[in-house]
Amino acid sequence: MSITLMAYPMAFLIAPEEAKKEQLRIKTDDKNKNQSVATENLKFIKVMTNVENNELERFMTEVGTFQFDNKHFFVNSTNLDIKIEKIDDIITFSLSGTDNPTILLSSSEALFTDLDRIAHRNVRLINNKEIFYYNYTTNYTSIKEIYTELKKQKAKQIRETDTNELTANLKGQYIRYYKLLPDERFMLEVEQKVTIMDIGKFEQYSDQYNSYTLTNLKIKTNIKTEEELKHLLEQVRYGYYEGGQTPLRNSYADLKWVLKDGYYVAEFSGQNNTAITKEAEILFRKMNIAAKRDLRLVNETSTVIYTYNTNYTDKGVLLNTLYEHGATEITENNDEISCKLFNMEMKYYKNETNAYVLDITQNSNKAECEDVIHDLNEEYGLNMQEITYNKIKERLQQENLNLDSETVLDDNTIVLTIEI
Repeated sequence: MSITLMAYPMAFLIAPEEAKKEQLRIKTDDKNKNQSVATENLKFIKVMTNVENNELERFMTEVGTFQFDNKHFFVNSTNLDIKIEKIDDIITFSLSGTDNPTILLSSSEALFTDLDRIAHRNVRLINNKEIFYYNYTTNYTSIKEIYTELKKQKAKQIRETDTNELTANLKGQYIRYYKLLPDERFMLEVEQKVTIMDIGKFEQYSDQYNSYTLTNLKIKTNIKTEEELKHLLEQVRYGYYEGGQTPLRNSYADLKWVLKDGYYVAEFSGQNNTAITKEAEILFRKMNIAAKRDLRLVNETSTVIYTYNTNYTDKGVLLNTLYEHGATEITENNDEISCKLFNMEMKYYKNETNAYVLDITQNSNKAECEDVIHDLNEEYGLNMQEITYNKIKERLQQENLNLDSETVLDDNTIVLTIEI
């Protein structure tokens, strides 16, 4: 299970004039406004990585960057500027190069998608966390003004450093104000942490990111002959090769055409959710136009099979989660579990790592599919959290340690304070 803790930098911290108009409130419209203001002021992003010294140059070469020196790289296609520094022996990427924050974010994500593919791991994962530092321009010119505003918002641990910086903790989030000379305005650095928890693995620790990951996407079409398939692919300038392979142009996803029950099925595979779904959307949009019909409708029904990797390992907890969520027609055969949930057929089966793989066959849309697995993911995690919590309390008793207090946070995280 992957638990993500995200908090957008508050708009008033970047544009102080906004603070005069309203106080911070927990509302959807406020969150959207804060996110919008923050994004507009984004200057650069710092990303901590687990990339090793002996890997860096090879990875950057394979990504296709232009190298100025061993600490400075550039991506020609996106104008992404990458500066490398070491912080506490961790290689950190500072990403900039465009005044358009949206392009900066998408270019940065594309870079790390490629790096993950090349490294065969999540290169941003350090001790089960991904750590980012978003840096924004602000309108502040004096520390006194910042300090006053932080006090109003009940920030904690406000500290002024010898280098004319101000650090604080606001709503549990680390922030830092500093200057980049010669600019008189302060920059705001906001720490963002994404915590990846391998729920179900009590004794073993793993750095591998194993939350829900789409690995295969199968789309049944109404194409019946190889001749029509080749003709349509040729019209949209895609190839068709031996074994039913079609090379893709927009990502590193793979596509194979398989004839099943008289109809061709498009089978996409890869290691990146976005790449797989993007390729499917692009290809079928073009092919539908060429065919002058929706190729995904067979007997007026669209059938799609999504295959996800999960980090579920406990069969009992999984069955209990499915029962709690209202699944019907639940059957089990050894380590294989099948059920129905809403209008989706679901099948769980073990892979070589002893974790479950999930196939979802559904006749609606992908958003509904992902909403369901998100809910299941949360419920499975809560069930495993309860087991973990009880195990911790049992171990405390065995070690004669006293529990001073326990608090349940808004995100259902349980914080235990132990007397030692």
